[in-house]
Amino acid sequence: MGVGGLSPQIAGQVRAAQIEAVRRYTPWMMATNIVIVAIIATTFRSSDVFAHVAVWSTFIILAAAYTLAVWWSRKHIAPPRSASLRGIRRTVLHTAILGFAWALLPALFFRYADDQQRLVIACVVAGMSCGSGFALATIPAAAILFSGILTAGGTLAVLTSPDVSTLVMLILNGIYFAVIIASSRSLSGLLRGRIEAQIRADDQRDYIGLLLNDFEEHGSDWLWMVDRHYRVIHVSTRLTEVLHTTENDLIGKRLTECLPLRDGGRYSNEDAQALRGLLRRMRKRRAFRDAEVAVRVGGQNRIWSLTARPVFDARGEFEGYRGVGRDVTIASEARRKIEYMARYDSLTGLPNRITLNDDIGRALHRLRERGSHFALLLLDLDHFKIINDTQGHPVGDALLKQAAERLQAAARGFGVVARFAGDEFAIVTNGLQNKRQAEDLAERIARHFQSPFALPGGMASVGVSIGIVYVASGKRDADTLIRHADLALYQAKDGGRGRHYFFEPGLDVAAKRRHQLEHDLRRALEHGGLELFYQPLTSAATGEVVAFEALMRWNHPTLGLLGPHEFIRLAEETGLIGRLGGWAIGQACRQALHWPPHIRIAVNLSPAQFQTPGLFDTVRRALEETGLDPRRLELEVTESLLLDTTGVVQATLQALDALRVRIVLDDFGTGYSSLGYLRQYRFHKLKVDRSFVEHIETEPGSVAIVKAVLGLARELGMTVAVEGVETQGQLAVLRGIGCDEIQGYLVSRPVTAGQTAALIHQQQVASA
Repeated sequence: MGVGGLSPQIAGQVRAAQIEAVRRYTPWMMATNIVIVAIIATTFRSSDVFAHVAVWSTFIILAAAYTLAVWWSRKHIAPPRSASLRGIRRTVLHTAILGFAWALLPALFFRYADDQQRLVIACVVAGMSCGSGFALATIPAAAILFSGILTAGGTLAVLTSPDVSTLVMLILNGIYFAVIIASSRSLSGLLRGRIEAQIRADDQRDYIGLLLNDFEEHGSDWLWMVDRHYRVIHVSTRLTEVLHTTENDLIGKRLTECLPLRDGGRYSNEDAQALRGLLRRMRKRRAFRDAEVAVRVGGQNRIWSLTARPVFDARGEFEGYRGVGRDVTIASEARRKIEYMARYDSLTGLPNRITLNDDIGRALHRLRERGSHFALLLLDLDHFKIINDTQGHPVGDALLKQAAERLQAAARGFGVVARFAGDEFAIVTNGLQNKRQAEDLAERIARHFQSPFALPGGMASVGVSIGIVYVASGKRDADTLIRHADLALYQAKDGGRGRHYFFEPGLDVAAKRRHQLEHDLRRALEHGGLELFYQPLTSAATGEVVAFEALMRWNHPTLGLLGPHEFIRLAEETGLIGRLGGWAIGQACRQALHWPPHIRIAVNLSPAQFQTPGLFDTVRRALEETGLDPRRLELEVTESLLLDTTGVVQATLQALDALRVRIVLDDFGTGYSSLGYLRQYRFHKLKVDRSFVEHIETEPGSVAIVKAVLGLARELGMTVAVEGVETQGQLAVLRGIGCDEIQGYLVSRPVTAGQTAALIHQQQVASA
């Protein structure tokens, strides 16, 4: 029956569909029966068996008429959604009776018919078998039974009157019967699948309907519908509750008339633009999602989100929109806050680097469109790091906020201030006529920073260094302008801070050279190229070598041999100084093992090395790996290092002293000289700067200073070495006042590691 394996409910619906499919074809099948019977009767009107044919024809016509009468009486009755197995059986029985009646035609009359009549009978049997079989195909049992009975009648005709025509009829009936069996099974399966899909769709529609009803009654969102003229035809109860109105008050109004616009319809530019975008999409009959509209409900500003799709009828005509709305105020505010945080600095409230890039982009656009020149100023707070490190981050944050306020006051009317990064700020001017106006702004900013800052830790004076790019053409992009301003800022700080400097093309060339040098220096560290030279220190009294100072050289592949003044600062600025210093300490310790045990090795330490972690571990590891006596290692530091007040330097020097390494104060007498350092730190040696030796033969003042240093050092248990000794006269004076060690070209220029042994031997012979 085509319902095997189905639940009783679904099987009943499938059976009802099967019967309804057959019922739709009933009038056509019965009318066909009557017409064919009339043709048969006409064909046999002169036959001897016409009376029998007439009786058979009458039966067929009466059966067809009865079937038509039953169909007509039930034509206006809606077909049932379910049918029992008995209904199917009744249909099959009716079909079997009709099929048996048609099978009598070949079985009874074929042998009495002439050739023409036999041809008609054969055509009728084949046509009825095929046509009725397809009309009944939705009920496989009926189709197969009807066609099978007709085939049996044809077979009986063959048996009673065997000839070529009956054999052909039998073969055709057999073929039709096989086709009908296959077709009816296939059509029945398709019908079953369609019914099952329809049932699932109906169930899903009912379920969705229940969900929508529950959604409208209890959900926080609301449904809305408008017609082709954008007039409201349906809204959820939830919306009427929110608006404190009724559905009748909203039905028939245009959608925009139902939205409670802010401030009587006066929108901000952003809100008005959003509403215009929504209406534009609706006029173009496009679907939209999460379109936000600013409204005012219950005296509060809210944000509603609307989502909808257009609806079209079967002819493709636009019928309106179906959509959903929700209140997204909290989510919208959270998103806007996130967007604000992404574009503005949380500490100062100034635009951040992202917004700065946009401001530069807009300024470049104005320059290209209207020829409006502008300037980019990049500013850095002088000595901010010292205050931040020594007094703590809260004090540093307070300084940054006050600095931001002063910058805004100075730049008011001139441009937009942004916090670029850390203690760096930037200003994009609104428009300038010439470079002088940019310089005036820089000087105005400097004046705002002349007065001290009142901080939680006390008063502090902080200056500002400024790099300026004056932009008169739109050929550069934001990243390039920022890089050029940064180069100008670097030049301003390099010139002594508290200054402003305009970018020049030569700075870009120097920056590229510096970048290339950095790349080459990294390669030299990884693949070799660095070398230590050694300049001896000798006893002033005997001339014997007592120490060597390690001096770094870089064998650059194209620039030749470079001294430390050409790359040490680069290493400090790029963070390579730690690796350079570590390599120098290890190499110097290994070299010292080749000298007599009384000769020490001195290595210079950069102040930047104290700011990189691991200096103490580097020294300790070098001593452990080489086995060098720590007392043979001298570490030279400059007085500028001692300005550090964070305690890092003092702690590191104390730890090195605990290793029994000798600490030497280099370039004593210049820069930041203070006797307090000699009391605060423990040094083993002072090295007097060469500036005091240059005129020591002719200037009594220089002699007095060196004698004073010698006396002070002896009282504190330190030795004294003098740098820059180049003449015998200078040596004689230093010997006369009791200097301990000397260093200079008079003794020797720096030599390679392989030349140190010969130099030691030469000095030993000379002093003997």
